[in-house]
Amino acid sequence: MKLEKIAIFADERSIHTRRWVEGLRMSGIHVDLITLIKNPQHDIGGISLGAGSKISYIAKIGKLRSIVKKLDPQIFHAHHASSFGFLASYVKHPAKILSVWGYDVITFPYRNFVNRAIINRALNPETIITATSECLRNAVLKLKSDIRNIEVIPFGVDTDLFTYVDRNPSEKVVIGIAKSLTPKYGVDILIRAFSELISKHDNICLKIAGRGDCEGEYRRLAGDLNVEDSLEFLGFVEHSKLPSLFAEFDIFVMPSVVEDESFGVAAVEASATGLPVVATDVGGVSEVVIDNETGCLVEKNNAGKLAAAIDKLILSPRLRLNLGKAGREYVLRKYDWKNNLLTMRNLYEKILAERGK
Repeated sequence: MKLEKIAIFADERSIHTRRWVEGLRMSGIHVDLITLIKNPQHDIGGISLGAGSKISYIAKIGKLRSIVKKLDPQIFHAHHASSFGFLASYVKHPAKILSVWGYDVITFPYRNFVNRAIINRALNPETIITATSECLRNAVLKLKSDIRNIEVIPFGVDTDLFTYVDRNPSEKVVIGIAKSLTPKYGVDILIRAFSELISKHDNICLKIAGRGDCEGEYRRLAGDLNVEDSLEFLGFVEHSKLPSLFAEFDIFVMPSVVEDESFGVAAVEASATGLPVVATDVGGVSEVVIDNETGCLVEKNNAGKLAAAIDKLILSPRLRLNLGKAGREYVLRKYDWKNNLLTMRNLYEKILAERGK
């Protein structure tokens, strides 16, 4: 049976959803995207259920069933267990896949018994599960040990977009981060670490790309620590412009403080450009940042240890170069988007072949 037509049920607002949809379309597959609510800024032709809030999700089950029946896809693939996966569990389809993303199986189920029931339903043993990392695979098995069909397929990086950058050491060392300005990403810890470093080095600066509810708090913290003159808030940076931004950095930092950092796409993208990465050892980050090989791993919520790891890289341009080169090679081996896309397509074809037996 030839693979021709699939339906993806996911959040159109997510860059990861749009990458999967557009990548599979470019590979020659007809992909229908079904989403809960449209994204006018990034419309890729999705069909909207018009569900603007979680309360309205249940009322859309009938509409979802009707759309899937009308589209008649060979594969019905839902992304994110706590919303799309839960609703998809009410749709009967012979070839159904669920991709878990992180928060949905690491944090969400442990909030209360209702959330646990939602995830228990979404994680049907008959549904094939994909996870972005071994960490996430283990999180699924912790919830339901009877799940057997789990494939690890990362959110890879377009290595033609995130190309290697030859960084010539200069007097100025640019430390950078590109993350949402929310508590989970530890930007405040980075600012505190930077305040320790600026007292030792007069040739460093910190650039923070991203927006979020904590921006005002972080600006005030920078002022309180008297580092605002050496720190720049860049605001939101489009994904397509991140390679140019990373080319300006000498060190990339990812000080996440929560365990649902199940993969660390930003770290992989930074490594792809030859940046050494300093990250906290949470979730699946240790799978993408190899300590003392492609970067440095430190414990979370520890500004002193974060500062010490960054300091080591500030003092050694050669170490930055070596870690960055190793990072690029590691990404090419494991996280090249073209290969990850092919792996997903191969999974679809394997499912169809087994159905045809």
